[in-house]
Amino acid sequence: MERWEIIERYTLLAVGMVLLLLDAWLLFSSGGHTKAVALVFLVPFTFWVFWQSLYEDNLDTSDPPTRGERVMFSLWVWARRLVLGSASALFAFGTWHALRGQELLVAGSSAVFAVMAGWVAIYGGGKSRSMSDDRRVHRQRMKRYK
Repeated sequence: MERWEIIERYTLLAVGMVLLLLDAWLLFSSGGHTKAVALVFLVPFTFWVFWQSLYEDNLDTSDPPTRGERVMFSLWVWARRLVLGSASALFAFGTWHALRGQELLVAGSSAVFAVMAGWVAIYGGGKSRSMSDDRRVHRQRMKRYK
């Protein structure tokens, strides 16, 4: 690993530990609905930070995945599908509602968000900033973790 990758990994692990402590504080402190909503959004983000720091770079290696890597991948994929699939459905509903009210600008932007959230829910993100390699990287990940 290069020096910057080592620094990135340790930084992500430190951020993950801080987020884990924040998750625990939100879980065990009295609070109300605001803390519960924050926890719902913070737990997947915490999980993503640990995934990035520990396993994201393993896609191009020939080493077989560990059991922990497989479990984290499965949990990540299903959490991503649940959260982003729900967001996609909400945006699709917003599109339908805006079309009924003949608000074409709102309907168009909501439809774009619905498609994008659905795409990422199904395929995840690739390695480039465009959608051009999302399906290829998704197939590589599925092949590695099956």
